[in-house]
Amino acid sequence: MAVHKIIKYLLFTINFVFFVAGITILGLSVHARNNRADYQITDNLLPPINLLVFVGAVTMILGFLGCCGAVREDRRLLKLFFVGLFAVLFMMLALGVLGALSRTEAAQEVVKEHLKELLPLSAAPKDVQESFQQLERSGFCCGFFVGPLDWGNSTVVPDSCNCTDTSRNCTVLDGRQVYSTPCMTYFMTWLDRLSHTFIMVACGFGILMILGMVFSSVIGFQVCVKKGSVI
Repeated sequence: MAVHKIIKYLLFTINFVFFVAGITILGLSVHARNNRADYQITDNLLPPINLLVFVGAVTMILGFLGCCGAVREDRRLLKLFFVGLFAVLFMMLALGVLGALSRTEAAQEVVKEHLKELLPLSAAPKDVQESFQQLERSGFCCGFFVGPLDWGNSTVVPDSCNCTDTSRNCTVLDGRQVYSTPCMTYFMTWLDRLSHTFIMVACGFGILMILGMVFSSVIGFQVCVKKGSVI
C-alpha cells in the first residue's frame, strides 16, 4: 500500500508539472501570436508559434487527465493519459529528427540562399535594417556573410558596425574601426547554443513522460487487480 501511494503521488506531481508547463507554453505562445508586431514575428514564423500553441494545449490537457486519473485511480483516464503521452513522445522524437536534419550543411546552405536575397543590406526595408543593426550591436559583428561590405559599400556601413570593443575582431574601413566578423557566424553559434538548450529541455520532458507512462501503467494494473480483472 505504501508503494502504491508513493507511485500515485509521484504520478500526480509529474502531471501537475505537465499541467503548469502546458499553461505556461500556451499562454506565452498565444501572447506572442497576438502581439506579432511587438516581437517582430513574420508570417514565416507563424507555423512554429502555432505548433507551440498546439503543444501547450495538449500538454495542459494531458496533465489534467493525468492528475484526475491519479487521484481517482480511473482506468479510462489513465489509458487516455498513457496514449496521449506516447503520441506526444513520438512527435517529440520526430521533431528532434527534423531539427537534427535542419542543422546539416545542406539545410544551412538553403537558409543562406534565402538570406542572400536581403543583400545589399542598405537596400533592405527600414525595419529589417534597424533589427539587423540591433543584432550587430549585441553580437559585435558587421554584415551577414562577408562583413561590412554586405551593406553595399563603405559609405553606407552604419554606426552599429563601429568597433566599440577592441578585444573583438576589428578592421579599418575608410579611417574607422569596424567589426570584421560577419553576423552569420554569431547567429549560427547562438543557434547551436539554443538548440542544445532545447535538446536538454526536451530530454528532461522525455524522461518525465516515460516515468508518467510507467507510473500510469503500474497504477492501472493495480486498479485492475483490485477489481479482479487485468484486461
